[in-house]
Amino acid sequence: MTKLNTAQRDLLTRAAATEDGTIDAADVAKPTATALIRRGMLISIPQAEGPSRLLITGTGRDAIGVLENETATPEPATEPAAAPPAPRGKIGSVIEMLRDPAGATIEALMRATGWQAHSVRGALSGAIKKDRGLTVTSDITPAGRVYRIIEGAGA
Repeated sequence: MTKLNTAQRDLLTRAAATEDGTIDAADVAKPTATALIRRGMLISIPQAEGPSRLLITGTGRDAIGVLENETATPEPATEPAAAPPAPRGKIGSVIEMLRDPAGATIEALMRATGWQAHSVRGALSGAIKKDRGLTVTSDITPAGRVYRIIEGAGA
């Protein structure tokens, strides 16, 4: 079990209670947020305008004993398993766009989320690859680099 002080537990609980798993960094004591970011329980997501947002990671959810999604009833063995539903919020939107066979460019993901390019790349490597264990690939096309999630592959 991960040891958390009261402020850290409260912060993670507040983030987990929001629809998209984020809270304003301006509403948080900096030492508390910094400690959780260093431990991989939060990710700082800079915003184009306004304060950064803090996104709770899978590690942070595990530390407070909160599951991201309820587990679905398993499908019968004769039918292929459906892809798990994407979480709601901006990360969920990014995952949906990446699951599309056409994939998505960084620019399209920036428009969909309102994030800057470095924040989109951080979400791809942190919240999507590391925390959710999804495999993201990229190909260079005439439209630019296109990112996709490969279903059924491990990270």
